[in-house]
Amino acid sequence: MKPCFKSVQPIKSYQEIYNMLKSVVTLSLLFTALFAQQNSEEFHFVGLTVSTDSMKFESSSYLPDENETSFGFRYGRQTQEWRTVFTLCGNGDLQNFGLEIDKILVDQLFGMPEIRPYLGVSAGYLRYEKNDGYYYGGNFGFLLYATDTVDVDLSYHYYKTGKLESLDTMHGPSLSIHYFY
Repeated sequence: MKPCFKSVQPIKSYQEIYNMLKSVVTLSLLFTALFAQQNSEEFHFVGLTVSTDSMKFESSSYLPDENETSFGFRYGRQTQEWRTVFTLCGNGDLQNFGLEIDKILVDQLFGMPEIRPYLGVSAGYLRYEKNDGYYYGGNFGFLLYATDTVDVDLSYHYYKTGKLESLDTMHGPSLSIHYFY
């Protein structure tokens, strides 16, 4: 039986962190340029996020399901119809970098432009405990505009994982606050 406590992860070397950040910036610029629509006005934003993931393991592993809460940073671009978001988040056991592409479904819900539902797809790199892998899946949520420069994103995601020992799926809610500049 696996112990109930989790091991402490060693800090990566500064060179590994630098290389990872360099890759994140390069991919961010590349994907933002690819998915941005040229005919629509673009809105750049940065934000903070908190997410709770229910971790489901393969039935053959005999591991109990776990919940992980992680915090992170977001950067993205948005038009009236599309949104591209890069997220870097984690905690002691779970780290991920992901790309999210969302289609804003309705510009005005119930005649209120402050509430906008969306549906999207996500993919990214995932490190859980000492294992590296990837994830892909879908998400849906609501953008709630607090002011002209701040919105709140309430969403739910479901991810399928790959190349991770015994971890099968992750799902859960997220709360993000974005500042448009």
